[in-house]
Amino acid sequence: MNSLNTQAAPEVRPMKRSNKESRGMPNKDPGNWQALFEHLPWFLMSALTFCIAFARGVHDGGPWKKAFLGAVVCTLLAVGLYPVFLWLAESRGWPSELALAPCVFLGFLGTEWIRNKADDLYEVLVGRLRK
Repeated sequence: MNSLNTQAAPEVRPMKRSNKESRGMPNKDPGNWQALFEHLPWFLMSALTFCIAFARGVHDGGPWKKAFLGAVVCTLLAVGLYPVFLWLAESRGWPSELALAPCVFLGFLGTEWIRNKADDLYEVLVGRLRK
């Protein structure tokens, strides 16, 4: 025996084959798609409102940044008002999909129209208090 090689050779074990079919997915929930599907009207309303408001802002000739920020503001207002429109539709017996239309129309009107109406409302309320 060679004096340089005094260590024993490591034992070689055959690799175990994993059975991929028998492994489960304990941290995966198949109900996630159902939960996502239940929120689909909210995503659709947000996307449509944003796209309409952004296209309207670009069409008016404003810069991209102003159009983008206006679209974000309209989308946030629409997200806040969507439950109100849902309640109105359900209380009148209308389909819930009808609540989508006023939100998208809000995006079409744009932030300039919303700002003008808010200014008019402010003048009416403050004008009554000053008299």
